[in-house]
Amino acid sequence: MSASESATKPSEGKLRWVPLESSPEAMNKMIHALGVDKSVGFSDVWGLDDELLDMVAQPVRALVFLFPQSEDGRGPRMEEAAAASNTVSPKVWFTRQTIGNACGTMAVLHALGNCQDTVTIGGELAAFFAQTSDLPPGERAAKLETNAAIAESHSASAAEGQTAAPSADAEVEHHYSAFVVVDGSLYEVDGMLSAPINHGPSSDLLRDGARAIKKRIEA
Repeated sequence: MSASESATKPSEGKLRWVPLESSPEAMNKMIHALGVDKSVGFSDVWGLDDELLDMVAQPVRALVFLFPQSEDGRGPRMEEAAAASNTVSPKVWFTRQTIGNACGTMAVLHALGNCQDTVTIGGELAAFFAQTSDLPPGERAAKLETNAAIAESHSASAAEGQTAAPSADAEVEHHYSAFVVVDGSLYEVDGMLSAPINHGPSSDLLRDGARAIKKRIEA
């Protein structure tokens, strides 16, 4: 599958990519191809209870979670992100999502973008982060739309799944978000929102992130 096949512009003119399957192995191939050190990688979290969290390899720098997507759930999160009480550190790396079905790669970028001080990143991904370091979220998104290396890596990752990849214009039922700790606070970072959501102070990303994920699921 080529980048031109997975990154297409449907009739309304919006760029769309083939959705990513929830596959750490495929994501790892993508990030390593883009220049992330091979000592760094995604792995499955088998559950949100403490005994299952204890099985996760340490250290954990970011969490990526695939949520069921619904209009009922999106509205309150958009309000929460836009609220005046939602204070966001300027150190949080954030970009808007302007490419349809790209939430998997967006979550990966948000995870790694907020770990640049602790994760070794080189190659094309380091170049993208450097190129966009001083840009606002909307301009970062515009740069991503024209980044052939990331589009090609997304395309290859979409083809790595265990099931047949849907078409680029398919309506998907799940959506990825990333959770990171920046300046001592836990943030949910989702490019479909106007800003990251500050979930409050955190000294344990894994457990505090699990609690935030549970709260969203139960809402």
